Amino acid sequence: MIFGGSMKVYAVLHGQTELDIEKRIQGIGDEPLCDKGREQADTLAGALSEKGIDMIISSQQLRTRETADIIADKLGLDKSKIVNGMKFIERCYGEHEGVLKDEIDLFAIYSWSRNEAVVDGETIRELAERVILYINNMVRLFRAKTMLLVVPNNVLDVLFWYFNGLPDAGQEKVPDYEHDVIYEFETDDIPAEMKDFMAVLDRIKAEETGESGSSSKLLSQNEIDALIAQMTGG
Repeated sequence: MIFGGSMKVYAVLHGQTELDIEKRIQGIGDEPLCDKGREQADTLAGALSEKGIDMIISSQQLRTRETADIIADKLGLDKSKIVNGMKFIERCYGEHEGVLKDEIDLFAIYSWSRNEAVVDGETIRELAERVILYINNMVRLFRAKTMLLVVPNNVLDVLFWYFNGLPDAGQEKVPDYEHDVIYEFETDDIPAEMKDFMAVLDRIKAEETGESGSSSKLLSQNEIDALIAQMTGG
């Protein structure tokens, strides 16, 4: 059974960068941590020392990987075993990359119900699809692990949806998470709709376009073998 047994998952936002301080959209850019960001990562590592973390999955963007490396060092974990969270890269904001946040309508581009297109970028539902499918697979594969996810801002927002359910239109907000806070989740709390998220997307597509069909996606056996080999050094 994919979701058999309770599993604890921790998630942290990467440490601050200069673009965070300037309140700019970062997206897929590869900004390093600033001095404050490295201090925040060190603080996170200290707070995580009693959590029993034995697996780290991190986006490979510089700001998240630096954060994950600092945490792994302090926890005594092998940095080479940090799993490449290939689907945890921040959302591509297209023409909004690097723009000051107060110069654009943030709510419009973050709203699940509006799902507004971004020129040369991803919609919020496209981001949610890749993140939720990936974390579904990670929970399925590594449910015996105590997992730490090191992610960017909008990906963290999608993780909250995964563990708590999609937001109603009146509950939507612009994600604004702290860089030195540990967010804790339990797989027992995952809503049924998130365990079969592609069915949710299929239903939305059918309602909006009249088209129907199944889009179910799980990792292939080769991908599963490659991940297990990465974790075990095989």
